[in-house]
Amino acid sequence: MSLQSANGLHLVSDNIADCAAIVFPVCTNPLLRLGLENILSEAGFVVWHDILDGFSSLPAVDEESPALFIIDGSSFPSGGVDLIRRLRTHAPRARIVMLADAFDPGTVSAAWDAGAHGFCLSNHKYDVLIKSLELVMLGETVIPAEVVLPIAGIGACNTYSESAGCSNETGFDGHLVRRLSGREAEILTCLKDGAPNKVIARKLNLSEATVKVHVKTILKKVGARNRTQAALWAARHISADLKPL
Repeated sequence: MSLQSANGLHLVSDNIADCAAIVFPVCTNPLLRLGLENILSEAGFVVWHDILDGFSSLPAVDEESPALFIIDGSSFPSGGVDLIRRLRTHAPRARIVMLADAFDPGTVSAAWDAGAHGFCLSNHKYDVLIKSLELVMLGETVIPAEVVLPIAGIGACNTYSESAGCSNETGFDGHLVRRLSGREAEILTCLKDGAPNKVIARKLNLSEATVKVHVKTILKKVGARNRTQAALWAARHISADLKPL
């Protein structure tokens, strides 16, 4: 895989072939860009080092290479939608995410129509941001609950009760989340930490087959299609001081 910078130089890295995506931060704030670069590099992404301000020439992206453009909304308060259109024309197969402190429904609608694939809040935790980007690269659409729930007239439940359940939460598909058992809450917490079934089974003294059954039930209850979505849901809605039964 080969990427070419605006000045004609090629980016060559032994890690590119093993990376989930090459990330292009489009940002005029040097401090924010540096922070993004550090966070994404730690998560295993390969980050494009040339500065992209949205106005200069864009790098040539191989159509077969997984690529992600992250647009800093504060850098383009009025031209973000036009920039999305430009990126979609330039790299049709690349994924595009907008990053901002907050989103209003009008901006989300216009950016979506222009071709954005996800919206991430800059004040979200590190693991939520990374999982959101991973979901986008898997072909999912990510929109913050803070944007979706008010539109749907639904209130969010941010923490679990003492019984480790939340009976009126909405999952990824808009289904009502049914109460989680104590064991399911334990396993969901492990999923949030990225633990595979084998590790969860050893930690909770269960068989791996039992863990698989619980995971399938958890996915159904929180309205998630896969483990990554369940982990993202847990990162947003399980309080840090949850003590499973």
